[in-house]
Amino acid sequence: MKKLLILSVFCLSLPAFSQEVTYCLPSTTLTVEVEAVREVFFAGPYAPFAKKYLGIDVRKENAVEAYVSQVNVTPRAEADQSVRYSIDPRLGEPFLSLSAQGLVAFPKKADAEKVTWRFKPLPDADFSGKAVTSAFEKETRILYKTVRTDSTFSRVPVQQEVLVEKSLEKRAAEAAEIILKARTERFNIATGNTDATFSGAALGAALDELNRVEQEYMVLFTGYSQKDVQKGSFDVTPSATARDQRYIAFRLSDTEGLVDGSNLSGRPFYLEFETVDVPDPTPVSTKLNSKTRFVYYRIPAVCSVRLKDGSDVLFQTRIPVYQLGRDMEYPLANK
Repeated sequence: MKKLLILSVFCLSLPAFSQEVTYCLPSTTLTVEVEAVREVFFAGPYAPFAKKYLGIDVRKENAVEAYVSQVNVTPRAEADQSVRYSIDPRLGEPFLSLSAQGLVAFPKKADAEKVTWRFKPLPDADFSGKAVTSAFEKETRILYKTVRTDSTFSRVPVQQEVLVEKSLEKRAAEAAEIILKARTERFNIATGNTDATFSGAALGAALDELNRVEQEYMVLFTGYSQKDVQKGSFDVTPSATARDQRYIAFRLSDTEGLVDGSNLSGRPFYLEFETVDVPDPTPVSTKLNSKTRFVYYRIPAVCSVRLKDGSDVLFQTRIPVYQLGRDMEYPLANK
């Protein structure tokens, strides 16, 4: 019984010049530590032509996606300030001296600790510097110039070069040609099917440069992703009076990232508690009277706790939760 009391009584405080000691029963709060990743995907400008010129299927639309990469749930014991009792220290002296927590008061968290984590603003796509070919080309156009002769005016054709922008498909075709050429050159160098001689560091440098050129042009077809990692911590305190032991631990939004469970934006992640019945204790024959004093303690309930993303269970574990258990009495002998 002494071991049970040591674990059960969590918070004690001793008012000055008082003949009574007040104490609280313990409660359990679950701290959910989450690591989330937001991935912003930028489709390549040549994506519509990847199948035609390279024979590959790629994503053709920009997208933003957020997902949970890591979750850690830690149960923490704290004083339940709504359940406070008092006792004469002379009657409970042996019991009080065994309290491992001492005379402790546990206040509520300060508002400054309620930090809401946000992702950085969404970045803009940047494909600059991903190609060496120009986006412009020279075209020869025939213009007509009016020339005056002795008796009349006549139109004379004149050739003139003007700078015009290449079509998107033409630029994609040129990029695909460079990729295929780089692959051919790499194959020829690796197999020795070339007039040039490469050995040692020169061989590695040549292959690395061809790989770099290929990757630089491939991203114009395949696009690229930018990832931001965010970490957040959220507390969930089950209530013994709640009908449904299901709580929103946090929410995850593609644009806002991790937000508090009370926020209405984002996809909700739930903590569900399924309690294991705590059996009634076996009654013990004890002589009690109207002067008998009691000390109260709490037996935690063992709960099956599940973290769920909608209907999908991410993980499940067993955790003792004090406030979902039973409050018991321990009679003290009068002195």
